[in-house]
Amino acid sequence: MATRYTTLLLVQVLLLFIIIPNSHAEYLQKDQVTINVSYANDISNAYTIQVHNHEGYTISQKHSWTTDGISRYNLQDYSIDNGPVVPINRTSDGNFTLDITTDTSHSILFTTKPQFEMSLQGTTNTTFFPASPTNDNWFDAGSDEQFIVPYTIPSGNEYTRQQITGWSLDNSDINVIPRLESGTFKSPVIHMSEPHKIDLKYKTQYHVNVITNFGKTLGTGWYDSGTIVDITALPGNDILVNHIFSGWQGPVIGNVNQESTEILVDSPKILVANWSADYTNISMVTIIIIAVVVVLTIYQKRKNILKS
Repeated sequence: MATRYTTLLLVQVLLLFIIIPNSHAEYLQKDQVTINVSYANDISNAYTIQVHNHEGYTISQKHSWTTDGISRYNLQDYSIDNGPVVPINRTSDGNFTLDITTDTSHSILFTTKPQFEMSLQGTTNTTFFPASPTNDNWFDAGSDEQFIVPYTIPSGNEYTRQQITGWSLDNSDINVIPRLESGTFKSPVIHMSEPHKIDLKYKTQYHVNVITNFGKTLGTGWYDSGTIVDITALPGNDILVNHIFSGWQGPVIGNVNQESTEILVDSPKILVANWSADYTNISMVTIIIIAVVVVLTIYQKRKNILKS
């Protein structure tokens, strides 16, 4: 009898150990919900998250990520449980966070846009039309874009600048750009079906200032570094004082005493045309005036004597 009682007690204990863990597991299972995260067109691996019921959960997802080294995906919108599509404020960096209520299981679907980069070499002063949806130099696949750059870029001082001369697309032949003193150059349309590399060609230019205090000069302007430029001093309209050209002040490479000469533009230049004044005409006019006055005076005196 005691043996039978002991055996029955052992069976009950074993049942207790079996039933309690199973019941606890069922309880834990009922206390959890599932969040399934996936991506339209399977552009990235889906994943599942198990969270406790009513605790809440925050999904953190990068705004942009690369998969093949030449393109990237950028978040566009999301939907929860096949509900309405919610747009995402598109940006290039950082993480997008989404707070999920965990009163029940949910399915999150992210939609992305593939993008390609347009990189420009030669300047940082660039704008795009239309602008990148992510406010950088990455553009949605299939879009048509144009880059806009200034014709001239100031350098370290106001007498030195960079002048755009041409551009190439993906290491192709150079496209010559007509030179303008101001404004911006807008490229032809570039289709973003792959990454593109734009190489901009610039030349350094220096300002040459040819000045004079009489007459006028020719040659003031912007010139490419290394060019040889003609400069000229032109006399003005002399009436009484003659002006005679007396030479150039500045680094000329031609004859310094000739009104037309040359300079080498290897830095900003200031050239001054010097003139000397010849007062011979004034002297002659003065002598003539004095002579006329003397003659008139003598004539008047004689006339008065005759009358008397």
